[in-house]
Amino acid sequence: MNKDVIYIEPEDDITDIITKIEKSKEKIVALVPPKKAGVFRSIVNIKLITKAGANAEKAVVLVTTDPSIIKLAAVTKLPVTKNLRSAPAVPKAEEIEEIEAAAVEETVVDDDNESENNDKKENKLDDDVAEENQKADEDKKSAKKDDGAENKSDDKAKEKKDGAEPKKNKNFSTNPFIAWIQKHKKTVIFGGIGLVALILLLIWANVIAPAVTVDVIVRTTTANFSENVTFTDKLEEENASEGKFYIQEKKIEIKEEKEFEATGKKNIGEKATGIVIVKVYFEAKGSITVEHGATFTVNDLSFIATEDTPVSWDGRFSNCENQDDVVLPGSHAQCLKSASVAVQAVEAGADYNIPATPGGWSFTANVSGVYSNQAMTGGTDKIVTVVQQSDIDQAKEQLKTSGEAANREALFESLNDDDFKIESSFRQTVGEAVSTPALGEQVEEKKKAKITVTTTASVYILDETKVKEFIKEKAKLADGYKIYEMNDPFIENFTKTEAGYIGKLKTSYVSGSEVTAKDVVETVMGKGLGTGRDDLTKAYSGISKVTTEVSFPWVTSFPNDEEKITVNIIVEDNNK
Repeated sequence: MNKDVIYIEPEDDITDIITKIEKSKEKIVALVPPKKAGVFRSIVNIKLITKAGANAEKAVVLVTTDPSIIKLAAVTKLPVTKNLRSAPAVPKAEEIEEIEAAAVEETVVDDDNESENNDKKENKLDDDVAEENQKADEDKKSAKKDDGAENKSDDKAKEKKDGAEPKKNKNFSTNPFIAWIQKHKKTVIFGGIGLVALILLLIWANVIAPAVTVDVIVRTTTANFSENVTFTDKLEEENASEGKFYIQEKKIEIKEEKEFEATGKKNIGEKATGIVIVKVYFEAKGSITVEHGATFTVNDLSFIATEDTPVSWDGRFSNCENQDDVVLPGSHAQCLKSASVAVQAVEAGADYNIPATPGGWSFTANVSGVYSNQAMTGGTDKIVTVVQQSDIDQAKEQLKTSGEAANREALFESLNDDDFKIESSFRQTVGEAVSTPALGEQVEEKKKAKITVTTTASVYILDETKVKEFIKEKAKLADGYKIYEMNDPFIENFTKTEAGYIGKLKTSYVSGSEVTAKDVVETVMGKGLGTGRDDLTKAYSGISKVTTEVSFPWVTSFPNDEEKITVNIIVEDNNK
């Protein structure tokens, strides 16, 4: 059976090799690796080659004498042959030992001889390929001969085991250095690793790791600031550099609730009802109406008419209730007419129950002759607790007082970081209180009433940046000095006048010689620690002390890398 011989180039990767196997038209594919075949020194790649051959239904054979490749082929059970004429077989342990011995022997051979031998081997492989293509029938005979040669190789391996001295031992005895290395492989490997680690450690310790932290203590003084300023609510009138600031009013609405005890009392029993007689004297034909809601009072008890009641005279004296006493026409006759008016007590209660009397009760009303000889009945008592106005007013005042601090905090938290608030301008306005139950309504037993109020909290603000710039300008520091710390400024005596708003801006600040982290780094970078500290104290008269902290004890100078120098500017208040 013909085979396809594929010579692998040094630049071929595993993908290229698998592609060549798949494209081969022969059932047997012989792979010939180059001298430096890195792709064949990976067990993963050898497994991929084996799998690719199986998938393509091809017998893949490696043509090599490289011990490393043969070992990997043995693991994956990939057939190997030392030349194209030998029969391929999965390498055995004895064969691998023999090949390794031969490889070690070749390491002491002169490089030129080795190159010449390798060229001859490659030429021989080429001749073998040509001969294989011309004489396919002779392959079987050659394979049988090679089988015999392999058996001889096995016999030689057995002889070595029986005590024959390998050739490689004789060669190593002539090169003690190589023999020592071969004998102490682990020592050489671990020693090399340790040497590399030591070199890396020295580079890290002297180049990468060194870092220095510098604490620069600046001598400072504390001063108070107080300046009269004005405010305007018109942006176009602002002149911050002259102390006239634009202010805005910020507001928030807070919905608040508060429960309270109702103290009002109310009688919600039944109201007494009855009839009153209304008497009207007419001098002429006419009519009047006792309107619904008309009030009738007796013994300080009031009743109201529950409907409209008309009283009229048609002009006929025969219809007058006083017809026997009526004066004849033309002499100012007065005709008496009366009507019954249904009334109800203005309030519930048994007090409005008036008993009937023979003479009747006289009522005060806006009509004459009102009386009743009937009883007022049906009034009952039922006293309940109701909401009264004083209850609402008291709860509203308590809510205003207790909620002011929380409302102030909520308002201030709603401001931006750069908003300067005039705290003395804080105001809160409590809106109308809505009571539940409503005013005059009953509160259920063992329950409380509740008011709901919308409160508006407000405060005036201005730009904090402009305020601090004004303070720095008015402080008039000497050249080379700066403000390091400033307490929160505040406005005292904020007042509204006819001309606008006025107040006094106050604060305190800490100032000293101006030293920046950049200045410090530029002064000390690359210098010894002591030299760098001395140069800093000489360059800035306001520096009272310089201390350094190194990352490791062996660091004696400032790094040349500014990223590895950390600077802390510490202010020292001499007034303390």
